[in-house]
Amino acid sequence: MMFKDFYPKAICWCLALVPALLLTTNNFSVGVIILALIISLICLKKSNKEALQWTKFDSLVAICFSFYFLGAIPVAIADGSTARYFQGGARLLLCLPIYIALSRTLFKQTLPLRTFLENGLIIGSFGAFTIACYQYFYLGMLRVNGFLFSINFGYLACAMAFLAATMMLTSNKKLFLALSFILSVFSVTLTLTRGAIFAIPLVLIVYILLNIRHLNFTRIIIGIILFSCTSIFAYKNFDGFQNRIDHTVKEFNFIKQGNINNAVSTGDRLQFWYGAIVAFDKSPLIGLPYKQREALNHQLYLDGKIGERASKISRGHAHSQYFEMLASNGVLGIISLITIFVIPFFVFALHYFSTQSPWALTGAIFVSGFAIFGLTEVPLTANVIGSFYGFMLAVFFAIVAADKHNQKLTVE
Repeated sequence: MMFKDFYPKAICWCLALVPALLLTTNNFSVGVIILALIISLICLKKSNKEALQWTKFDSLVAICFSFYFLGAIPVAIADGSTARYFQGGARLLLCLPIYIALSRTLFKQTLPLRTFLENGLIIGSFGAFTIACYQYFYLGMLRVNGFLFSINFGYLACAMAFLAATMMLTSNKKLFLALSFILSVFSVTLTLTRGAIFAIPLVLIVYILLNIRHLNFTRIIIGIILFSCTSIFAYKNFDGFQNRIDHTVKEFNFIKQGNINNAVSTGDRLQFWYGAIVAFDKSPLIGLPYKQREALNHQLYLDGKIGERASKISRGHAHSQYFEMLASNGVLGIISLITIFVIPFFVFALHYFSTQSPWALTGAIFVSGFAIFGLTEVPLTANVIGSFYGFMLAVFFAIVAADKHNQKLTVE
């Protein structure tokens, strides 16, 4: 079999296996993404120069995939002791060849990407639900985690839920994808990951805003009622979920009363964010190295600005993608945030508005979900999450690039 015939089939299978193995195996999805990278590099090597002709849209995508990595170079040099600064950016950058190879393939032929992705989502969602139920009901775990940390499992299950939900709208597998959405949301709930649980209504709001012209008021009200009833049911019937919500309310009351140190999770995060803002003020251009951030947080504790517990966080970790990149990368971090969240979201959203492409809508919702996850955690530095985000971003960008090429559209 010629490689030009092998690559399209292989990349389709990769698109199915990544979501199928994402939460049901221990890092096997990352192995599939590495395989996708390898076959994409081979595909590019075997392609002729005419097929690889660079476009303005390619330049925009390249910036989105590379700036997170490039923006970390100055602070890594200033630190001189660790490559940890490149954890998130390197994974995104490595997914750039996947975009180029897939987009050039789609320029020449159509692939059954949707069928493979939907099948992978269905298998992955049902598998994740099975693991979550096994850990919660049989093993008695208070917070399910699959093969990951519970927080990461929650974020990825939430991402899977909305991939299934948006693909469902124009699919011939509506029932299975609807079940996948429901089961993934249930899996999120069993992790008790507040960042993922609270992201669900926020992503739904983004979906409504993107489709405000097509949704009628009655459907919106029905959706709100269904979501409210589901939330109340979960609160009344699952002690862990109820305790987590009650604990959150209790923490906010502590903060409101000025007892921020008693709010162990939320209060500490607010103090981490304050430390990140001060770090940005100290080095606004490139950010502060980890050791200096740790020393700064200790000084803030001595000055009575933050609590002792919050001052001891390793590397001055900010527990927010936004504040972490603000503190560690300065202005370069702000630009990186724009390239990894803002630009992709608007590329997909604008393409959806102009073409009604279900892929563009799915891409916009997918990116918005990770942008919301990043409010209270640094998800893109995690191996599985960062790799998954980069891979799916490459797929969505490739499909939009093919749409623009085949419809003779250009980036304004």
